[in-house]
Amino acid sequence: MRIEMIKFILAETAIKRFASRWLTPWGIVLGMLSVPSESLGQVTITAMDMFGKEGQYYKMYSNFVGHFSEAAREEVDVFDYIGEAGEDQVWDFREGPEDETIRFDYVKPSSIDTDVEFEGATIVERATFDSSGRQKSLFIDLSVARGRDVYGFHDISIDEEDPAIQFSTRLNDFPAVIKFGDSWNASTSFEFVTRQSMFGVGDIEAPTKQVYQSEMAVDAHGIIILPDLGFHDCLRVNELVQYETFIKIPGLIEDWQKASTDFVRNYYWLSKGMGIVAQISSVQDTVPIPDEFSTASAMWRQFENNHGDSIEVPQPVKGLEISLDTKGNRVLLSWEKSENTLEYLVQFSENLKANSWNDLKTTSGSFALDAISSKKSRFYRIVSLE
Repeated sequence: MRIEMIKFILAETAIKRFASRWLTPWGIVLGMLSVPSESLGQVTITAMDMFGKEGQYYKMYSNFVGHFSEAAREEVDVFDYIGEAGEDQVWDFREGPEDETIRFDYVKPSSIDTDVEFEGATIVERATFDSSGRQKSLFIDLSVARGRDVYGFHDISIDEEDPAIQFSTRLNDFPAVIKFGDSWNASTSFEFVTRQSMFGVGDIEAPTKQVYQSEMAVDAHGIIILPDLGFHDCLRVNELVQYETFIKIPGLIEDWQKASTDFVRNYYWLSKGMGIVAQISSVQDTVPIPDEFSTASAMWRQFENNHGDSIEVPQPVKGLEISLDTKGNRVLLSWEKSENTLEYLVQFSENLKANSWNDLKTTSGSFALDAISSKKSRFYRIVSLE
């Protein structure tokens, strides 16, 4: 049987571009549509929504004065902030502690005074604490392929003599694409020197190793309300961190000896074009922290940023093609990869009715294969995810 392919090219409008190709064997009608992801009511955070370019910055209020171990801080009642897991939640962060203002600047690694080379890091997140002027730096790389990788940090509160701490392996804490229902694990370790006095021994320098293991899950989405920034769609990431600390004492303990195991639970709220807009960290404990807790050691709320000045918008899908194999039971969808697009959502509908779109697959590539009966009608659309 002859297969006829008829291509319709619809004119562009000021609102959006629409490209369609129809295939009509045995009454099959297939089409493709490129639409922005927001029209589907989905909240998707990508690497482009995070901070990672030189010159970018954001500011946060916090109770976490100094972010250094010797700094005193009061715990925070967060019962009304954490909320519940699930869809269509609302979190109000307009009010909260303002004991500290922290500015996060993104600068070149060469801007940090250290002889240690953090190989792989292309940018530094430098946190400056308004109360003291002291700083802590995170060496990172942000890419559309992997998301955010952390290679280590510079923090004099850990080791004043050698404040540059390298991770044994890069830590991928926020992947390239994050959606509601996603989960992932991350782990690394790092070593430093603990300097302290021990009774009967005197001053010692004890090599210390900390093993970091994180379990993260996107357990909620909704709207977050921020001071001076209004309300925004967001995802909530629930993270349980386990820290295992090992030490050596020269002349006494030559092999690594476990000193402690501690847990912290963090909640992060991520918004498009704004990265981490709020964070709550539980009080540390020797047992896993439950999902629900009322007292936190730290809370951060974003109130200013310049990320939106440099947002790159993903381009509409172009070059859409539909091909049917000779047996008539498979369809190949292909398109040109768009600039600034990390991932595509391929969907189909049997009738084009409202809310009738079903997910076929999500891919970072430029094609998708679908098995279809030759007696069915099916419409397709490709969504560019930012």
